[in-house]
Amino acid sequence: MSIQQPAVFLQSLFQHAVDSVSAARCLPAALPAPPAGRTVVIGAGKAAAAMAQVVEQHWQGELSGVVVTRY
Repeated sequence: MSIQQPAVFLQSLFQHAVDSVSAARCLPAALPAPPAGRTVVIGAGKAAAAMAQVVEQHWQGELSGVVVTRY
């Protein structure tokens, strides 16, 4: 296989890998059913804000909590 533009090819591979593991793609299917009672979300780190946003968008019930990130 001949690659005419290696930089473009490598950038597309990298972007595909990043997109494949995004919180929006991976997290919704992993969310459990809401338990009885209160649900508290606690997060920290670089991906915490994106993950908390996805939980908030897809959670069926009331949420509270805190997320600490650099943003």
